[in-house]
Amino acid sequence: MILFNAYIFFTLAVTLVISIILGLRYRNELTSMNGMIISMYLGMNIGLTSGVLLGAVFRGDLFLSTILSMLLGAAAGTIMGAVFNAAASIEGLMSGIMGGMMGAMLGEMLPPEKSLILINIFLTISIAALFLFKILPQTESANAPKKYVMKPILAFIMLVIYLYSGSQLGDTWIEALTGSIPHQEHLHHP
Repeated sequence: MILFNAYIFFTLAVTLVISIILGLRYRNELTSMNGMIISMYLGMNIGLTSGVLLGAVFRGDLFLSTILSMLLGAAAGTIMGAVFNAAASIEGLMSGIMGGMMGAMLGEMLPPEKSLILINIFLTISIAALFLFKILPQTESANAPKKYVMKPILAFIMLVIYLYSGSQLGDTWIEALTGSIPHQEHLHHP
């Protein structure tokens, strides 16, 4: 269980650090509105992902899971927004708070099997924030040579392998939360 939690928080932290680096690198190419979009996107998704995870882990203590996930989402959104400007920082803060609140409620209400599905979806969407730095800038580019097409394909394959290996950790996480082995309960019919 601890390994899966560490995997999720490590992935979210790395996503935030890489986003900060990319934000500093592309700051001149992004408009103020793009900075707001990125900080809101990242704050909301980190809040949602951590909220669902903490809501499932701290089941029965909605207050603790809500406070922790709101803090994580708000911190991520504020830090990311600070790379751009004060307005983006405020937008990221509020989006992170809202995402943390909603995620904690979802994690509390859903069974661990369904929470795992949402965690994987939100984690994938959080990592997808890294693509915004290539999508949002207003630059004109000619047709890319074939060697530049291979980079996104290789990145996609590596991302799929990474996320799949993390979802395999999710089975032991569910087992630890529920005390049963998922996917094998249906094998014990009388």
